[in-house]
Amino acid sequence: MKFNKAFAQIAGKSVINIIVDKFIRSFDETIIISNEPHLYDDLGLEVYVDIYPHMGPVSGIHSGLSHARHDQIFILGCDMPFINMALVEYMFTQLGNYDSVVPEIDTYLQPLSAVYSNKCLPVLTNCLENDKVKLIRIFEELNALALNRDVLANFGKVEEVFLNVNDVQALDKAKLIAGRYQL
Repeated sequence: MKFNKAFAQIAGKSVINIIVDKFIRSFDETIIISNEPHLYDDLGLEVYVDIYPHMGPVSGIHSGLSHARHDQIFILGCDMPFINMALVEYMFTQLGNYDSVVPEIDTYLQPLSAVYSNKCLPVLTNCLENDKVKLIRIFEELNALALNRDVLANFGKVEEVFLNVNDVQALDKAKLIAGRYQL
């Protein structure tokens, strides 16, 4: 898209505002990781930049874990307005001794809608310091629990819950399905 997808409008609200509204009702801490922190000044949240600048999502997850007050965090991409917070709560209950709990849809992991523990930090740091920044590759080194489609379907229509507003067609689809979700 020709603009920051976090600010795409759905049902009169930006995607980032939809996400933040859900998070502040569910978590006692909500932070944003962005290399353009000034864009989020109006949200009233702490905004941190990547510790390893401009190295993609691996760096963002690393920064989130490094700055969070808690040992376990939920990471969500700025383009996923329909995440079900009951699913997020469930994911936290499944963490146990795992490093991460990540949704898996038809063999594709969804690492930008996953729970991570601070046990991931050494792996993330090593990957960043060795220029291994393909996000899916970190799961080769993490003890992660993948939640399959059958589990995920208990929390809504999987394609909608994990819809990424990455392009105009996805934004149009999001506008059509918005009425079924509490935004």
